[in-house]
Amino acid sequence: MRYPDEFVNKIICGDFLSIAKDIPDKSIDMVFTSPPFKDEDVDGDYWELYSSWMDEIFRITSKVAIIINSANRLNRIVPQWPPKRIIIWGKGVVCYSWRWNPIFLYQISDEYKINKYIYSDAFGVQSVKGNWKVHKYQDPDILYDAIIKMFKGCDLVLDPFIGSGTTARVCKKLGKDFIGIELNPEYVKLAEERING
Repeated sequence: MRYPDEFVNKIICGDFLSIAKDIPDKSIDMVFTSPPFKDEDVDGDYWELYSSWMDEIFRITSKVAIIINSANRLNRIVPQWPPKRIIIWGKGVVCYSWRWNPIFLYQISDEYKINKYIYSDAFGVQSVKGNWKVHKYQDPDILYDAIIKMFKGCDLVLDPFIGSGTTARVCKKLGKDFIGIELNPEYVKLAEERING
């Protein structure tokens, strides 16, 4: 079952776990997101929330879930939610990559074999800096573009923590439908401006 069309290509203001209750099982082709990394960015116990997020992501997704997180969280995430594959975002191009983030790939369906779509395990993409940065955790469009377009047949993409709207911007460029969820109304407005600007 596909997610209701009135929410497609929109940013929904609200809490992912509350909104997810109304999302049918296996109705989203791909979840692509970068959830909060830090304890201070969430209300409550980080790992309890992360577990609830993952339960919902696995329930509503039909093909692949792609989750960017912090290298500091790697040792907890891999044993508890073992991914099919981990790819690397190295945040340096001209100079050495002084930071990196793991990107966890989860194959949801045995019929959709993600390994046949992956052409690279490492992406060297500079972080967003200076005047280009409009959100403190903003990721570069070019990184999202490179990863999202690898996975053919994923036409409806959900980002439960859409922040400044990068996932939606890239989906719009690639001709894919998106659904964004964001708790902060200021970020919802920012995302809408960036998508439509």
